[in-house]
Amino acid sequence: MSINSTSCGPLGAACDVAQATRMGAGGPVVEQEPRPVTRGESHTHTTAHVDWFACTFLPGSAGLGIVESVFLLPRADWVKRPGGWQGYDTRIDLGGLGLLGYGGEHQRGTVHLELNALGCARVRDWNAVKVWCEAYGVRITRVDLAHDDFTGEVVNVSQARAWFQQGQFTTGGRAPTARLLDDLGSDRGKTLYVGQRQHGKLCRVYEKGKQLGDKQSPWCRVEVEFRGKSRVIPYDVLVRAGDYLAGAYPCLAYLSKRQDKVRTLKKSAEIGYARMVECLRTQYGPALNAMLRVEGGDPFAVLEQAVRPGVPKRLANLPLPRRGSREGHAK
Repeated sequence: MSINSTSCGPLGAACDVAQATRMGAGGPVVEQEPRPVTRGESHTHTTAHVDWFACTFLPGSAGLGIVESVFLLPRADWVKRPGGWQGYDTRIDLGGLGLLGYGGEHQRGTVHLELNALGCARVRDWNAVKVWCEAYGVRITRVDLAHDDFTGEVVNVSQARAWFQQGQFTTGGRAPTARLLDDLGSDRGKTLYVGQRQHGKLCRVYEKGKQLGDKQSPWCRVEVEFRGKSRVIPYDVLVRAGDYLAGAYPCLAYLSKRQDKVRTLKKSAEIGYARMVECLRTQYGPALNAMLRVEGGDPFAVLEQAVRPGVPKRLANLPLPRRGSREGHAK
């Protein structure tokens, strides 16, 4: 596996309190300690935090005011910008905290919201956001989950490269690709990218402190960007960011005793199929067996009476077997 190198640049900083990773006698541990942050940097007292949030929803009778009330974004700070955005006719700047798009013949009355790191830092109750998502049937289109290691003892770019070489970013199937943005000794901060955004999952491991201007800072951040392409991002990710970040890759499992995955639609459909078969066997197996006896052991006669058109919505993305695969298996 190879990693390509180019160069990258810095940003600017201040101070707050959050969680850090350090090495203990029993391995990696997470503890609270002071750390530098830029104004609006996400801060949290958990292992990981939401650092970007995007969604699409139908506003209902509450209109755009629902955004103000749920995310505590004062409407007085909103500024309408010229031109559209993401296929929407109207674009609103949420006071530097994100963007809002609405209007358009093909948007079917939906609204698209994106909160950047500054906007996410303003959210004090992600559980309230989760409840709103459930009530309005919101579709999460992107969420970034981040963890900071302020000492750089466990998470750092060199260690991430070693994890990559050891296959610790492989979650099944082909290994992801990786590329390195190298500061070439300038101490402006390196960044390792693993995966590709167009595939819906991208990991960044970067020297956050150095990129903020402190050339001596060991602060390193690992963050994973999930996109709704070929995935259904669960609402639970908003309140259990650490569990989902820990479940993103084997090398991050140490972040939480519980690891949850943001599954692809194909994988979700496969799990749903297995569950459906289990329920069918448990609830209707004896009835089907009785029908089979009545029909003289003819399974096609049973299916002809029991099957009806349609597929459960949760299984709509289940891939069909290739023609002849069943015959080949029978042999």
